[in-house]
Amino acid sequence: MGEWVDSVSRYRSILGAYGGPETRVLDLGCGHRGLDGDDTDCVEGAAVVGVEPDIDALRTNRVLSHRVRAVGESLPFRDASFDLVASAWVLEHLDNPGLVFSEIARVLRPRGRFVFLTPNAWNYNAWMIRAVPNRLHQTFTRRLYGRGEGDTYPVRYRANSARTLRRLTAAAGFTALHLDYNPDPSYIAFNQPLFELAVTLERIMDIPALQRFRVHIIGTAVR
Repeated sequence: MGEWVDSVSRYRSILGAYGGPETRVLDLGCGHRGLDGDDTDCVEGAAVVGVEPDIDALRTNRVLSHRVRAVGESLPFRDASFDLVASAWVLEHLDNPGLVFSEIARVLRPRGRFVFLTPNAWNYNAWMIRAVPNRLHQTFTRRLYGRGEGDTYPVRYRANSARTLRRLTAAAGFTALHLDYNPDPSYIAFNQPLFELAVTLERIMDIPALQRFRVHIIGTAVR
């Protein structure tokens, strides 16, 4: 495996390429802090509207220009309200991804973009997570990632493969979809042996036939 860039940094870079101070941005599932657990904007200089059903998360999020309590299945915005919809670590939790994708397409202007970062359902990490009952996820993620109470949500993996994402975006009316499978051994870098194991596995997945099994999917859908 050559030089790798962690998935959040790549995601930020893509958002930065499409966003700027005049861009109307919707951060769908914004949570309570920035992507790195800090107070960094998802698009530097832009006025960002954050949507999140968790009212406590909205209240503590310091990076948003506007806060809206809502769910992705029913966005309280007019058609063509945004240039860019950003969503990180959200798709894996959706119960009704078809409805969410349709709503995203509705609130995007023509040629607007939906950029997302989500785990790959075909990666070994997703297989391990699926083996753990949802009721235990909060305990595991609190211990492994240092997340607080309420930061962990049930996983569904109903929009986490290339085939499903192509079907969902086409049905919602998106005209194009680009998917990038990103290697990121830092995802399970809880100690040095695990990091070295993850690096080895990612190197194996450099084989062209295995690249679609990499840990994360970074996608860009065009309205």
